[in-house]
Amino acid sequence: MTGGTTLRIDREKLWNMIAEMGEIGKGAAGRTRLALSWEDLEARRLLARWMEDLGLDVQTDAYANIWGVRAGRDAKARPVVVGSHIDTVRDAGMFDGVMGVLSGLAAVRAMNEAKVETERPVAVISFTDEEGGRFLSGGLAGSRALAGLTDIETLKTKRSPEGKSWVDALNESGFVGNGRLEPHAYLEYHIEQGPALADENIQIGVVRGVVGISWLRVTFRGEANHAGAFPMNRRHDAGLAAARAVVELNRLALELGQGAVITPGQLNQHPNLPNIVPGEVVLTVDIRQFDPVSLEHGVNRLKEVVRTAGEQEGVAVKVETLVQTARAAFSEEMVSLVERKARELGYSTKRMSSGAGHDAQILHGLCPTGMIFVPSKDGRSHCPEEFTSQEDMGNGADVLLQCVLELTGPFESAD
Repeated sequence: MTGGTTLRIDREKLWNMIAEMGEIGKGAAGRTRLALSWEDLEARRLLARWMEDLGLDVQTDAYANIWGVRAGRDAKARPVVVGSHIDTVRDAGMFDGVMGVLSGLAAVRAMNEAKVETERPVAVISFTDEEGGRFLSGGLAGSRALAGLTDIETLKTKRSPEGKSWVDALNESGFVGNGRLEPHAYLEYHIEQGPALADENIQIGVVRGVVGISWLRVTFRGEANHAGAFPMNRRHDAGLAAARAVVELNRLALELGQGAVITPGQLNQHPNLPNIVPGEVVLTVDIRQFDPVSLEHGVNRLKEVVRTAGEQEGVAVKVETLVQTARAAFSEEMVSLVERKARELGYSTKRMSSGAGHDAQILHGLCPTGMIFVPSKDGRSHCPEEFTSQEDMGNGADVLLQCVLELTGPFESAD
């Protein structure tokens, strides 16, 4: 509050920035900015320019995380950090991740224009490789690195299907630096990526935490053979075993209930030719649930299901855990802050957990962490149809701004 007026972000400018960023990597079906690809690097250069235009001190670290710092009155104080990511999945929408980063810049712009000084600095960050799809890193690589949960040696093992290593792409990016960021608090603003808020006509989702996530790789090894000459009753078809597993995993998720979701995401057959019985199939499976005991039970059941599918076709099964992320339960202090600021602005709220993984679940181990959700039209995300209205986007950005102003300590006009 300055001069008795509640600060607001410029919704039209924010919308235009999101649209401009959305042109980078845009194709016939959505846009694609895989981590550390040339499209991602082009988006980073645009982001850095916008940060500089706002007078931010732009820094990067050894993992190419990029952030801009707005100075506070206490130069030694740890900053209040806001952000998300600008890398995407393939054929993505415009809003996932990007909205949170650019809303942070919109909040800085509002403070600059109102000549607001803060006690603590404010940092706006975009984390490297949040999505995790290009290198099968499991996602959240940049925030994991910031939190000390991964390192260069681990990331050297991550490669794209074309053989490009995560670290080689990092070193070629031009964004490796020696900055160090130690957050006082972290706020992440994001589209919901699900239908709850839109279905219930709720304006702001107050996120209480992020579900636990396990990624597993299941390898079915059978026998490749001639598609015409080898009889059906003697086959050890890895493709058929994988297909059985996919169907049964869907049934398992419905049986587990309590918000459990299971997604067989990637399926690669070898030799993958039309006239050969598949000898090997590699399947990735994503399972998520908020309650940690239920998640562990679900993972154990999942392993039983895929092994049974292999036994039915006489196919060997190997199960490997790629990523295991514990749920994040945010502090009541931060959850209440988001809820209170939303209600002060007159918005309806709903406390909820996030079914999608976010950098916030990693940062909550470093500092008090909160998340703000706004509705996703029809619950769509990770697809070209992903959409959040300018009104909904602006509502959440205003909540973000008000939370930042409180977390940065006493503030006033510089006049």
